[in-house]
Amino acid sequence: MALSSPATMKIEYDNSGGTPVDITQYVLTINDISIESVLEEMHPFGSNMEAFMPVGVGKIAPIEIGGLYDDTATTGPDALFAGRVPEVPGTAITRTLKVTWRSGKYTNFETYLISYDRTADRNNLTKFKVKLQPTGAVTEA
Repeated sequence: MALSSPATMKIEYDNSGGTPVDITQYVLTINDISIESVLEEMHPFGSNMEAFMPVGVGKIAPIEIGGLYDDTATTGPDALFAGRVPEVPGTAITRTLKVTWRSGKYTNFETYLISYDRTADRNNLTKFKVKLQPTGAVTEA
């Protein structure tokens, strides 16, 4: 059994040209990647227990990534996330988020940017937080 650890993880996000950029060095936090089935409640009258049935649709909860703010021209978080809100309907291009858990094991999917925050603190380094909405199919290998 091979275990995943923070030291073996890699996080990549597409730039505006669709090329994956390794942002691992900036990331300090990432929430759960929660993939779930959409269910319809199906308990009939006269039943005292809930019953559900899958509708054949899955979804991924929004992803929040936080870390060290950096305005490096092409590879820092600011280069990837700043100035993109609002994304224009019909012209906004999805960008791939890929999380490699360990060598050969990864999860990736397309996303739209929901929000990009920068937090200044006079006693700490400036941090960023980005919220992404997954869309479409998930690839897991």
